[in-house]
Amino acid sequence: MHPRTLQLAAALPWILCSCDQGTQAAEVPQPGRFSFVDVAAEAGVTLVNVSGDPRRWYIPESNGNGAAWLDHDGDGDMDLFVGNGQGLRYEEGGKRLVVEQVARSAFYRNDTPRGGPLKFTDVSVEVGAARQEWVQTIATGDVDGDGDTDLYLGNLGPDVLLVNEGGRLRDATAEAGLGSPLWASGAAFGDADNDGDLDLYVANYCQWDPESPPAGGMRNVIEGVEVGWGPIGENQRYNPGAPDIFYLNDGKGRFRDATKEAGFELEKGLCSYAVVFSDIDGDGWQDVLVANDLEPSNLFHNQGGGRFVEQGVKRGFALTTDGRPTSAMGLMIADVDDDGDQDVFRSNFDLEPNSLHLNDGQGYFQEAAGRFGLAEPSVDRLGWGGGFFDAECDGDLDLFVANGHVYPQAKEIGMSGWLMASQLYEAVAQEGGAVRYVDATARAGADLGALRSARGAALADADSDGDLDLVVVDIDEPPRLLENRTPRAGRWISVRTRGTASNRDGYGAVVSVTAGGRTQVREVRATDGLYSSNDPRIHFGLGPVERVERVEVRWPSGRRSVVEEPALDALLEVVEPQEIDR
Repeated sequence: MHPRTLQLAAALPWILCSCDQGTQAAEVPQPGRFSFVDVAAEAGVTLVNVSGDPRRWYIPESNGNGAAWLDHDGDGDMDLFVGNGQGLRYEEGGKRLVVEQVARSAFYRNDTPRGGPLKFTDVSVEVGAARQEWVQTIATGDVDGDGDTDLYLGNLGPDVLLVNEGGRLRDATAEAGLGSPLWASGAAFGDADNDGDLDLYVANYCQWDPESPPAGGMRNVIEGVEVGWGPIGENQRYNPGAPDIFYLNDGKGRFRDATKEAGFELEKGLCSYAVVFSDIDGDGWQDVLVANDLEPSNLFHNQGGGRFVEQGVKRGFALTTDGRPTSAMGLMIADVDDDGDQDVFRSNFDLEPNSLHLNDGQGYFQEAAGRFGLAEPSVDRLGWGGGFFDAECDGDLDLFVANGHVYPQAKEIGMSGWLMASQLYEAVAQEGGAVRYVDATARAGADLGALRSARGAALADADSDGDLDLVVVDIDEPPRLLENRTPRAGRWISVRTRGTASNRDGYGAVVSVTAGGRTQVREVRATDGLYSSNDPRIHFGLGPVERVERVEVRWPSGRRSVVEEPALDALLEVVEPQEIDR
């Protein structure tokens, strides 16, 4: 049996039964039916994902890619960038590996007619996005404050910054002071020091050199089956972690490495995946959370002014309740229990339940996946990207998780299969107002639960109809563009923030919507989940309400906006005011 399988199997009974109370609670009713239909082919989203050799004997080949939604041309709808990998040729039996440029990433302009079916046009060459890097992660944001969205591509190889200039994406990597050659697996923009521009955190996975692969190119052999070597936390020898990098923005889109001075430097590099900016304790400063594979995850607490202290263990985020690190991949952040603070869902490895870290309001966490119904259904899945969203506009947050194994040979070595169904979890209200999650995949349509090896996933209202759709990047397949055709259970409102003193995108702003006597709270960010960036417009499902009482935005600058009785079923743009109103 695989070493990680033994480790996780030993921990499994405790994790499922003892991590929190209520794991064995009776199943809740399943009230609704969802409908997500893959319209990628007819919509024109046809790129085929390439990820090395189909045997996946080397770790980069199994990690996959992400996607990003952004309004590139300023016409009010969401365009789509899909990252791609490349080929990997095994030479001398794998002693030397050669990256082959056999594929490109793709940029799709949204040409969906009002009220019509989803339609996208491949404009990759036209806009300068026909990239041939091995793109793993994509972060979006207005890095130079000029009012349009730029793209950061984190790659297996030097990273790239594409700056939007009049609709053309120009490679501005060198002049921006970027271009790290480390293998990036996560990247996110956020305003760490609240100075009105976007800083950048890049999470790197492991030290990787195709000219010198692990064990001289020899594969790991389990029960007579050749598979790839995992991260160093699994084998203690190969694929050691790489240091992450934090870049400070000078306000004009130029960056400098401030990793050490800001407090992000660690004693050794870890095998990092997702990174997300989030103000976990509500003090007005964005903190940074990083998922690490088989090593303690990081929570860098912002002490104010962009100075950070690592407090992952202290705050109950780094480990399981019994002190174990997880094989963490994705981080999805939302107010799961509707108490006004940010909770964190973490996707984990096969035979290892996913995690839900419940926030106490002060930025300290308690494991609650079992109590919320999110542990047991994930045991035989390997989770990657995803996100919280209100699928049917009933007023609570459902959850999508993209699943797929790292080993095509998984079943041969006693693990779950390479191809897996991704999952939709429905939030179902319980007596007293709490929610419990139920695996609703079987009620969501065959396309969402199709057997694939999925990786990145990104959410957007792609057709501007008031609900959120999904793009899912599947290894060896075209992306799935899952149009949400679920019957509505209520009304909705979306909020777009425009910063003036704060960063132009309003990342880090806290948006509260009060309707029907209830207030929902969201943070503004694009990057969430894994590898991917979402629609920056914040979508609220409201349930069967007759009006929205008010929308409030608390900006990173300390300013406050209040909009009384905005329109239902519409997009509300909120511009940061000129005066501070606390």
